[in-house]
Amino acid sequence: MNFLSAEELSPFVNTSERIQSMTEPHPNIRPLRAAGLWRWVLALTIGSIIPLLIGCAAATGRGASEAQISAGRLQGKAQSGVLRFLGIPFAAAPVDSLRFRAPQPAAAWAGTRDAIEFGSKCAQLKIDAGAIGILGEEDCLYLNVYRPNDDSRNRPVLFWIHGGGRRVGDGRRDVSAFVRETGSVVVSIQYRLDHLAFFAHPALTAEDPTRLASGNYGFEDAIAALHWVRDEIGAFGGDRDRITIAGLSGGGTMVCGLLVSPRAAGLFHRAIIQSGGGCWFPTQPIALAEAWGTRAAEKLGCSNASSVPDCLRKTPVAEFYALGSTVENPFTPGSVEWSASQPILGGRSGHLVDGSLFPRSWPDAFSIGAFHQVPLMIGTTEHEGRRVYGELMYQMGAREITGNEYVQALMGLLGSHRLASRAAERFPVGDPAMESFTDFATDAHYTCPHAELAAAAARFAPTWLYQFKVAGPRKSDRIELGAYHGADTELLFGDGFANGWTPEQVRASERLREYVGRFMGAGDPNQPGSTSWPTYASTAPQQHLELNDDPRAATGLRERACRFLREIQWEMLPTH
Repeated sequence: MNFLSAEELSPFVNTSERIQSMTEPHPNIRPLRAAGLWRWVLALTIGSIIPLLIGCAAATGRGASEAQISAGRLQGKAQSGVLRFLGIPFAAAPVDSLRFRAPQPAAAWAGTRDAIEFGSKCAQLKIDAGAIGILGEEDCLYLNVYRPNDDSRNRPVLFWIHGGGRRVGDGRRDVSAFVRETGSVVVSIQYRLDHLAFFAHPALTAEDPTRLASGNYGFEDAIAALHWVRDEIGAFGGDRDRITIAGLSGGGTMVCGLLVSPRAAGLFHRAIIQSGGGCWFPTQPIALAEAWGTRAAEKLGCSNASSVPDCLRKTPVAEFYALGSTVENPFTPGSVEWSASQPILGGRSGHLVDGSLFPRSWPDAFSIGAFHQVPLMIGTTEHEGRRVYGELMYQMGAREITGNEYVQALMGLLGSHRLASRAAERFPVGDPAMESFTDFATDAHYTCPHAELAAAAARFAPTWLYQFKVAGPRKSDRIELGAYHGADTELLFGDGFANGWTPEQVRASERLREYVGRFMGAGDPNQPGSTSWPTYASTAPQQHLELNDDPRAATGLRERACRFLREIQWEMLPTH
């Protein structure tokens, strides 16, 4: 294996000297052109100075529910000990001529802007029991800031990226309990989704002056939001030198992308990945996405080479969704194989090796140390698949599989009948069959890829891995959910479930908040007197934390299943 030279690794090594400014471009990335960048340069220069001059007044009580940032003054709202600033634009609305372009700076405003209501959700598909609709707006690049309602300063910052497979979801999460108990500042963001984030086309690539690529727009949005946080968070009492990026599911995949993108250098100092299902699968080359975009543009009536970008920007959002899913699934829609393959295919798509944001496939980047080597926490839950492959697919119109359909479901997950048959022999179907399948999907899509990611990252940066083992508060009348996908995040933040928690859930929530709070503050989840959580060694024995109401260190995370999946080269699945 070839390792990068010190010069090649320099954009990814986190040092205090690099925090103050962006690094030089990575050698494998085309040089950025000056055209189109001057607005960002001006905005960021102003943004780095104004908060220093006015942040103290804004954060120390003068106008207790107000904050002054470079774009103007904000009026927030205090509630239950937490001061909230909602619906803050961090970039211009990506509409009309700005659709399918890198995010541009938000316009300043005169007077005081009310920041007491959320901004619009990003445009997305809504599927309920097979019925399809569209909700949200293109004008959606807003973030929310939550801080303790006091005059404290230099608090650690959690930069939260919502989940939803980068196709659905929003930043409207209730984080009040977490803010109160950890004393931190939380920023939740929104970013473009699905067609409006993924769409790549040669004509769009040709007109991009900065990266000579298209697609990956959601990641560009997240990087723009990180610039905003670095420059403005002092006005809210946050510490710009202690920013932790974190996300669940598709948000966890976004964190992986930020870790490997040279464009995100110097913008964060720790990272938390919770159930990021797309991190360890090979990253698609942009040529495949451009080919899909070319076919899609023709279906939309945008086939004239000279006018494709203009045509695509005038096409109503609903017509993009009428094209169908951005997940290219080879199976018959509605079949057992289709339902079983949809989540894993969705997780591994939507991010592209484009030579700028992502110079290489993500697993390769982690394996050779070409990522930002900051302290890293990785989490998975014991029964991830029961919600993703069970309950959520039910809501999309899938039906429960039977024992006779077990091999068919494994074929959708693993990509071939041969591999499915081998898996069925090694992990025979039980009763109910749906639990057998979803638990195997947990290992194939989440647990084992996360263990591989942790082993790779641990060679270059302090890395901690946990498996959450407490049943979450959600219930289903179709499947026993257990410690489902997102259960750890719901107990971390509260999400309005707290009144119905069991004593075990309350204790597990307290332990998780303690670990995350210490990690945000010091880059290490441990402290004297608490259960020791060892780093995840890349040599045996690999240790993780079994995170419940009484955490303990353990070895051999799903060892039998992960060994089998390595044997059949699961990292390349599904192959179809």
